[in-house]
Formats: sequence, C-alpha cells, structure tokens
Amino acid sequence: MTLKSRFAAVLTVSGLISGLLVGIGAQAANAAVAQVPATVETAPMHGSGDAADDPAIWIHPTDPSKSTIIGTDKSTDGHGLVVYDLSGRELFYYPDGRMNNVDVRYNFPLGNSRVGLVGVSNRVRSLDFYKVNESDRSLTKVGSFAPTTNISTPRGFSLYHSPDTGKYYAYVTDSGKVEQWELDGSTGSVTGKLVRSWTVSGVTEGLVADDEMKRIYVAQEDIGGIWRFGAEPGNPTTGTRVVSTTQNGGDIVQDIKGISIYYGSNGAGYLLAASQGSDQFHIYTRDENRPLGAFAIPTGNGIDAVTGMDGIDVTNFGVGGPFPQGFFVTQDHTNDNGLHQSFKAVPWQSIAAAYSPALLVDAVYDPRKIGAGTPTPTAPDTTITSKPSDPTTSTSAQFSFTSTSASATFACSLDSAAFTSCTSPASYTGLAEGTHTFQVRASDQNGVDPTPASYTWTVDTTPPQDTTPPETTITSGPPATTTSTTASFAFTSSEANSTFQCSLDGAPRTTCTSPQSYTGLSAGSHTFSVWATDPAGNTDATAATQTWTVSSGDTGGSTIVRGSVSQTTNTTAGTTLTIPAPANIAQGDVLVSCISLNGGSIATTGAPAGWTRLAAVTSISNPKVYGYYKVATASEPAGYSWTTTLTTSGGGIARYTGASGLDGTATSAAGAAASSGTVPGLTSTTANVMLVGCMSVNSSSVTLTSPDGMAQAVEAGARRFEIADGIQAVAGPSGAKTWKFSAARDWAGWLAALRPKAP
Repeated sequence: MTLKSRFAAVLTVSGLISGLLVGIGAQAANAAVAQVPATVETAPMHGSGDAADDPAIWIHPTDPSKSTIIGTDKSTDGHGLVVYDLSGRELFYYPDGRMNNVDVRYNFPLGNSRVGLVGVSNRVRSLDFYKVNESDRSLTKVGSFAPTTNISTPRGFSLYHSPDTGKYYAYVTDSGKVEQWELDGSTGSVTGKLVRSWTVSGVTEGLVADDEMKRIYVAQEDIGGIWRFGAEPGNPTTGTRVVSTTQNGGDIVQDIKGISIYYGSNGAGYLLAASQGSDQFHIYTRDENRPLGAFAIPTGNGIDAVTGMDGIDVTNFGVGGPFPQGFFVTQDHTNDNGLHQSFKAVPWQSIAAAYSPALLVDAVYDPRKIGAGTPTPTAPDTTITSKPSDPTTSTSAQFSFTSTSASATFACSLDSAAFTSCTSPASYTGLAEGTHTFQVRASDQNGVDPTPASYTWTVDTTPPQDTTPPETTITSGPPATTTSTTASFAFTSSEANSTFQCSLDGAPRTTCTSPQSYTGLSAGSHTFSVWATDPAGNTDATAATQTWTVSSGDTGGSTIVRGSVSQTTNTTAGTTLTIPAPANIAQGDVLVSCISLNGGSIATTGAPAGWTRLAAVTSISNPKVYGYYKVATASEPAGYSWTTTLTTSGGGIARYTGASGLDGTATSAAGAAASSGTVPGLTSTTANVMLVGCMSVNSSSVTLTSPDGMAQAVEAGARRFEIADGIQAVAGPSGAKTWKFSAARDWAGWLAALRPKAP
C-alpha cells in the first residue's frame, strides 16, 4: 500500500483541519515513506570528515529572496559558520570555532537597536552570538559566554522568545544536561544569566523551541524519544515524552537528531524530526504531536541522496526563487562525489504534496513575528529631502519631505507660526529679505515626531560679490612612470559651474574641460597644470599639478607594453575555469594570469599546457590566489582551462609585448579582514621591468584601488579580484605594494616582475 493510499484509509473527514493532518495513530509510521529529492545543495564545507552539523534559516526583512542559510562546521580544520544564499552559493565564512548547532531570532534588543540574532553552540565551550547585517547579509560577532561546567561540550542549541515577558533565552544541552540562559543585549554585547537547569537521561542534542506555544522540545538520541517541556524559566523541569522510538514501541528509529518547527497561521503547523538511524524525516502535528508519517530525500535533480543527517530547519515563508512556498534544509553526512559535507534543501510544497490529503502550505504567515519581540511604538521621523540654497536671491521657496512611516501625515510651520496640515512639496512665495525657518513634522498612529525637521536660510536679493577663488583638484591621471605616450587627466573644482584652463609642460594656458587628453608625448618628464575659475570670475591662484615620466626603455632594455586582456568568472561552483585568450596574441608575447578561488585549490597538474606557476597563495581559506605565465607560441588556443576543486572562481589574463619572461622570484601575502592588503616588494635585476600584481578579496561588493605607480589591467566584480601593472624604470627594490579596499575583507595577492627583451 502506498503512503497516500494508507493515509486515505485511516483519515476521516473530521480529521481534517485547514488541510492539516490530524487523528493519525502511531501506526502511520509503518506506511510507505515519501520520496522527495532536493533541489538545492550548498557549496561544500571547509572542514573535512564529519564537519557540517546544523543549518538555520534567516529571512531578509525587505527582500525575502535575499534570505540565507547559515550552517555550522564543527571540524577541527574547518571550525566555523558559513553563510549561503538560496542557490547554495557561499557568501561568507567565519572560522571562529567548532560550531555545532545554530538558531535565529528577530528583533533582539542590542544596545539601542533591534537586530536579527544568530546564536550558536561552540564546542570550545562557549555560546557565541552574531548580529545579521541586513545590507550585505554578513555576520558580526556581538557576544560570547560559557555555560556551566555541567555542559562539557556544548552541542544542542535553541533560542526562545517569551511571548509573556518579551525576554530572549538560549537553551544548550549535552549528554542529558539542559541549561536555560536569559540573554541581555542592553550594553551592545550579548551576555547571559543562568535561570534554569535540569537533566534528561541519555544523550541529548536536538533542541527546538515553539515560541507561540511556549514549549521546548529535547531529543534523546540513543534511548529514544522527544520530550516536551514548558519553555518559561519558571516552568517545571518534568516533561512529557511525546515521541518514542521503535525500540520503545514508537514510530521513529533512533538516533533522533535535528528537530524543527513549521509555523502556520492560528497555531497550525508541524514538529519535524530527523531519524539518523533510518535516513528519514518524521512529521508530527504541532498541537498534540501526533505522528503523520515520514519522508526521505533520494538522489534526484542532479543531487545525491541525504543519509546519516544531523541538524535540520524549515520555514513556511515564501522566499521566492527556488522556494516560493518555503523550504526544508538538512545536513547530509556523505556526498557521493567525494566532496566535503554540505546542506541540501527541498521546497516545502514538494513535501506537502507527497501526503494525501496534502500537508499545510502557508507561505504567507510571517515567522519573523515568532520571537520578534514587541518593540515600543515610536513616532515617525521626518526628513527634508529638498530645500532652497542658503543664501538665495529668490523670494520663493519650496520644500520636499518624507517620513519613516508610510501612513504619516504632515504639518508645516514657517517662521514659528502655528503648525498647519501640509503635503510634500510645500511652497511659499513673497518672502521678505532676511532669515527664515521652515519646520515640518510627521504623525501617525504612534504619535507626533517630537523633533520636527527644520531648515533655516537667508533671502538676500543683493548678495555680496563672491571674492573667494575655487580650489582645483586633479582626480585621475597617468602613473608616475609609464611607457604610454598618451595621458588623460580628470579634474574638478570646489565651486559648481567653474571653467578650467590647462597647460602642459609650461605652455600657455588654454581653455579645457575634464577629461583633458594628450597624445604623442616624448620620452622624459612631463608636468600637467590646471586652474579653475568660478562663475564670479575668481581664478585659483595655485594650479593643481601632476608630474610623470614617459619611459623610452633606453636604459638597458626594450619597452614592455601591456596589450589586450581577458577575464571570466564562475559564480556557480565548478571544477573547470576557462579564460578566453586575449586578442591579437603574437609569438613571443608573455601572458600572465591571475586565478582567484572561493576556498578551493588547483593541483600542480591543474594548469593548462605551457603555463608555469609563479605564485600560489593558499594560507587563508578564502580567497586562494594563484599566478601563472607563459610565452606565446605561433599558435595559441581560443582559451585556457584550469582544473580546480569544486568551487566558485574567477580569473584574468594580461598580454605583454616586449617582455622575455620573469625577472627574479614573485612575492606573495595574505591576511585576515582589513581595509588594505600589502604584498612585499621584490628586487629586479634589470631596468624597465614591468611589475605585475594580483589582489583578491572574499567579497563581490568591495572595490579595490591599485597601488601607487600601478594601473588596473583586469578587474572582475563577481569574484572581486584585479590585475595591476606598472613600469619600474630602475633596477633594484620595488618596495611593498598596497591595495586599498572599500571595506574590510580577507585578502590574498602576489607580485611579479617581467624582464624586458634585450635590445
């Protein structure tokens, strides 16, 4: 008998409540097991062996498609937290400890803010806490404390928010010991106070709190069952066993590992549990915890089966993309492809449809309200978005404004008059000369803005003559030394609507606009000067200047010139990175490649034929950066393929003419999160070498600024790396080269020198 037909045989009409299966006895566990393959697999863990343990789902507050899966790595070589997007791509990796179980709650009061809180049990005897940075979905550590010595190795972990008191709690368990800690974030750092502890026989790890029903569930791995207790600190420490293993006459095979809650409207939903012993997942009613049968995750959709699982999580909420009606995620013990462990996700509607009648699908009920706390209602804040200049000759003024509340109405006041209702934009005419003050305040059901937005300006129909000259700034130009006979300069003025005059090498000034370009420059030193003149006729008395040198390559070698470049990125994990050949390759050209990997590696045999490795920077987990070069032959392929471990990757190739190969040995460096990365200098043996550097960071959103004296040749946003180069005219030390980053990130890079061909 199939699962659907067996359910149909035992269900009655009275057993159906809003599509929720109820009224099925324990014998339902013996029915056929539904088979529901996964549709998404995360990138593999950083650690080897039994590394992955528990996932948690964080839902983005404004764009659910940007929600994340947060997974733990408990291994000794991976040890940390990993953040994935909904496609399974790794976004961030935090090697902060042997993380075991993880959970999420919303709107936790941290200092003066409300944040998404991630709590995790660290096997190095601590409970660690992070806030979610909504702008980029990264995590920032905001606290850590140790449980009592009764918890020898923190394993099971769950957060709980009390609907009665609004307080947040952390539960931790190990080997039958359970502790409940009250959390406090008032100082801006999470601390804990022990409020309850008790003992459950056997080995315990699986924990989950039902924040609406004020319950905490504790799973016994070995001797069999799931116990339900009151979740409030004053509740008794005696519980009720609501699920039993088959060894104790129940429906689920030990070991019971991860447990989770599927929330639905009006108290509907399910308790889910993982049976490691049978490679199955069991579903129970949320109210009375009656068994509804089991499902398994077989091979399908190009993803291998789930076996030997540990932690699980589930959400009912529609997050778009592959999961428009919520999803279920689980750890998988073994990957058939031999890669490290990972997490696998199944659309909830696929699981629900495997049952007859179908299980509840409630993609609208917002689980962020579960444990979200009850923030004190605050009046809206008001912002003026446009206003007149100060001073102004106009006797009219117009103001635009907005509020943090979409339902707000506004009241305005001019020059301390009574506030009257207004809408944006608000306009005034016939204003007298002198100082005026405009105020506007928003109000909604939560009150009136106590600090109206205000702006003071002066109307002067005969303003004094402007006698202050502007400041001129050159914003971009050529590097200090270059082989290029062309140069382009961009510049600006401190006063709007300024005009400019330019001069090259002391020639008479001529009218110019930004950017100003020059061609056919001779070898040697050149100086560019530019002056700004404001609308009142004031001219900057001191020009902005830049001096640079055009190298002719006549100091012992020929000139090296960078030609064409190419690049590619793999935003989906793969084992091959193919970079197109740069255009117009000629025999004897030197090709230099930079390869950036998200945590993978390239074996010594993984480079294309003819390429020689010049650097392998692998001291940090992400990024890992490699460098290669080759001298072009008379016939080159359309592209070059590197073999990697399964990972996302990117790479670029720059083509150089006039070079004969490497000069000396490349240098390299890597570092933890910082706003810059410095690669040690090298010492060249000849003049006019071309310095070539590669830098990569573990972010797709951070911008890189090339070192002084070097110009960007290749830059890729998806993997965020660049190749930069510049001529070093004199033989000897190059000095260290520093790349600057727009935000602090882990980094890795290398620096090499190309020797010019003999004249």
